[in-house]
Amino acid sequence: MSKRVSPLQPILRQWSWLLGILATGIVVTMWNGWFWRQDLLLYDAALARGPAPDGIVIVAIDDASLRQLGQWPWRRAIHAALLDRLRAAGTRGVALDVIFNEPDTNAPGDDAALATAMRAGPPTALPFIVDWQREDHRPRELTPIAPLMTAAAALGHVHLEIDRDGIARSVFLREGADTPNRSHLALALLEALGEATSNDLPGTRPALVHNTDGAWARDYQMLIPYLGPPGHFQRVSYVDVLRGSVPDATLRGKLVLIGATAQGLSDAYPTPHSGESVAMPGVEIAANVLHALQTQRVIHQVPRVWAIAIALVPLLVGFIGLLRFSPRHSLALIALLCLITLGLSFAALRLGHWWWSPASALAALILAYPLWSWRRLEATQIYLDEELARLDREPVLLPFAPSRHPPLQQLSDVLQRRIDRVRDATERLRSLRKLLSDTFTALPDATLLVDLGDRVVIANPSAIALFGVTHASALEDQLFAPLIDDLLRESKATYRSLVDHAPTAIELRHPNGRNLMMRVAAFYDSVGTRAGTVWDIADVTTLKEAERERDDTIRFLSHDLRSPSSSLLGLASTLRDPERAPSPTETAHRIESLAGRTLALADGFIALARASIIEPDRFESIDLRDPIQDAIDEVWSIAEAKRVILKSQSTQDAALVSGDRQMLARAFANLLNNAVKFSPANAVVDIAIALDNKRWVVSVRDRGPGIPRDRQPELFQRFRRAMHHGDADPGGVGLGLAFVRTVAVRHRGAVAVESDIGAGAIFRLILPMLDATTELLPQADR
Repeated sequence: MSKRVSPLQPILRQWSWLLGILATGIVVTMWNGWFWRQDLLLYDAALARGPAPDGIVIVAIDDASLRQLGQWPWRRAIHAALLDRLRAAGTRGVALDVIFNEPDTNAPGDDAALATAMRAGPPTALPFIVDWQREDHRPRELTPIAPLMTAAAALGHVHLEIDRDGIARSVFLREGADTPNRSHLALALLEALGEATSNDLPGTRPALVHNTDGAWARDYQMLIPYLGPPGHFQRVSYVDVLRGSVPDATLRGKLVLIGATAQGLSDAYPTPHSGESVAMPGVEIAANVLHALQTQRVIHQVPRVWAIAIALVPLLVGFIGLLRFSPRHSLALIALLCLITLGLSFAALRLGHWWWSPASALAALILAYPLWSWRRLEATQIYLDEELARLDREPVLLPFAPSRHPPLQQLSDVLQRRIDRVRDATERLRSLRKLLSDTFTALPDATLLVDLGDRVVIANPSAIALFGVTHASALEDQLFAPLIDDLLRESKATYRSLVDHAPTAIELRHPNGRNLMMRVAAFYDSVGTRAGTVWDIADVTTLKEAERERDDTIRFLSHDLRSPSSSLLGLASTLRDPERAPSPTETAHRIESLAGRTLALADGFIALARASIIEPDRFESIDLRDPIQDAIDEVWSIAEAKRVILKSQSTQDAALVSGDRQMLARAFANLLNNAVKFSPANAVVDIAIALDNKRWVVSVRDRGPGIPRDRQPELFQRFRRAMHHGDADPGGVGLGLAFVRTVAVRHRGAVAVESDIGAGAIFRLILPMLDATTELLPQADR
């Protein structure tokens, strides 16, 4: 017998392979940044907005200032005047985001004026740029002219890192030729004010290589936590500040960034909050960097190794769910994990200022469900094909016509062909199950199928009747051992011993007195593994009674039937010896007695046999008064010889029953004969008919010595004679009352006796009325 291959084995194998492939995909894509575009889009969506800080003010070189102060570039004396105005207003620090890498040839004294204003305060940071267009391809810093650079409190770069999608999201806080020793303009201003140091700067540090050939180096890449779209920071017009239109309170104690915002003049870049076709001026980007450094509200990127480890967690959880849950629940789990992954990434950025790129994890989760469904479906189809092929090789127990489908449909749809085969196999299983169910139902004995967990799987109607329940559901899925505790209580066997020693059989006695034969057999599945037990509980009461009657008959025949025959043989032997031979009169008397006894025995047997095979469908409607009168007529001569009076008390109306008149007459005659036999001379034997609850009760009462109570249960058994108290053996073969009981039972009736010592006996034969129910009377009445 071939060993069955579980479909779980290939599924687990493919589950492991698919999990490994997707986990590898996460590692590779996150390590190489293949989902950079999706991660950047998610980053932009997750980036939280915040209120504009009160401590930073942008002095904008806007269109209004250009209209009133003239075209750019302005004289540097104007910038000096602005610084003087800011100093007068109490500004704390200034970042003048204007490039002064060449002297002002039109007004040479303006450079000195601007330098003087910068020295006077507030502390001013100036930007520098880098020249990348040199012939030797070495970058060169384009710093402000010497007077201004000397007067400046700090010098910083204004470069931004533009991502591959053209959006400015980060900045290197340190840059420089060979060594990154130049701070960003915002950091330089804070360092000049003593509010920042070079120690513990935020941002990601690339692997630094110290160059000696003038190559440009960068360090501390910081994601810019933009607070909002362009124009979000507090902004005042350059010309308004210059002319004193801006209140001093707006500028006092603030950090001021001066830069271009006019169209065509400013260096504007798209940012995550820029919106459609709206760029943010460089001076406002610097303001965002300045605020982040001031408040330490910087965004940290999760290290790549940890980011990969975090991304693998939802994938593993999802795959465990795919293996354990149904397709519908698995889909819901994958969707939930995607939402959780995305939500945790957003929450980490907005609440904890940590950015973890979720695109690779989301891609793996999104691919997991269709790929796993495909592989599980493929494995399931392979397993079904194998099982269906095995089923096709099995012998067909029942005639079954498989479904037929058009050839084109079978050729065009592989899945439909499998569905058709499964449908055919299912129909065959249904037919077999129906056969099994019908077989169980038709079994005459109580039959139950019990699984390895000792629970009832199937119970037929006979079992339902045996255990006294109304429906199979009251037995099915119930533990079987407690159900048969009452049956096994008087035996030495236990439920477990019967199961362990199956097949086995044991005789039991039901609490209601019925004899039962319990048989237990094990059943096995297709691969020979024990699957449970079958219990057959047969009512063998009739068989046991037949056995007892057979034994009684054999004992009776071996004694009573042989006794007169032996006596006849002895008499014949005596007659051969003239000296011992009795007189002819005595010989005739003995022969007559022995022959009569033998004839009575044979007649009793024949009558009892006929009574046992009475067919109720041949019964006729009769009046009980008629067979009673027949019995009286038959017994009258015997009663007359013993001087016993037969007194009949009948009803005025007909006592109609359905029965056999001859059998009933003989039954009444047997009762009258017994009554006469045990009555003293000149006694009265009463026979009466009465109606009791739609039953006719025929009573025969004698005036004999009575019957002991311990002998009364035996009266109606075969070969048991009615020995009245204190009397000698009156003779008889012990079949008369057994005949009465058999006739009563065959007529759906009963017999009963009531007697006390010295009070005579009353025998009652009870029969249902002609129109009454045909239900048998209780055994206790019989």
